[in-house]
Amino acid sequence: MNRPFPTHARVALAEVTRPQEKASRKQKARSCLSVFACALATALLASRASADTPVFLGFVDTSTRLAVQRSVEGAATRLARPGCQDVFADFTDAVGQRLSATLVARGKSPAEAFGVLRFFDDGAAPQCRAGKTLAFTQVGSPLVRLCGLQFRDRFLQNRTTTEIIVIHEFLHTLGVGENPPTSESITKQVAVRCGN
Repeated sequence: MNRPFPTHARVALAEVTRPQEKASRKQKARSCLSVFACALATALLASRASADTPVFLGFVDTSTRLAVQRSVEGAATRLARPGCQDVFADFTDAVGQRLSATLVARGKSPAEAFGVLRFFDDGAAPQCRAGKTLAFTQVGSPLVRLCGLQFRDRFLQNRTTTEIIVIHEFLHTLGVGENPPTSESITKQVAVRCGN
């Protein structure tokens, strides 16, 4: 009989490939607990990160996304300054409540409220066709729509301007309407409080 392996080799091979004995119940319990703890920690960290980080949607052009992202980061840095936060006392929502009071009522800091914003490249929108609009927002919505290429071009000319525009749109997400106050007066006041 022609055997591919000698008998002693088959025995050794069988010993190597034999399934290991099952782990004890205690080891399994520890393993399951470790996996569960890791999964829970990962989920908590992921939800925390997403809750505090603005989201960027619909950006096809990398340079536009980068310009928006840097402007958002710059706006967040400005909003962290106490003098800039005074802008929340300068404007009211539709019911006449100051934005500073609105934030307190919601139990959110300016950074927490800013962190839930979503930035969407909506360059094909009618508002973007004239070439003058950089961003627009529906009052009370966390979605800030951007005229991507125009926004990028302005960023390349003057980054401070785009950061101020991001803060302007943030005020709309908190409830500030427009006309009154005019868009220009909102931007001017944001520049006074947050421009330096």
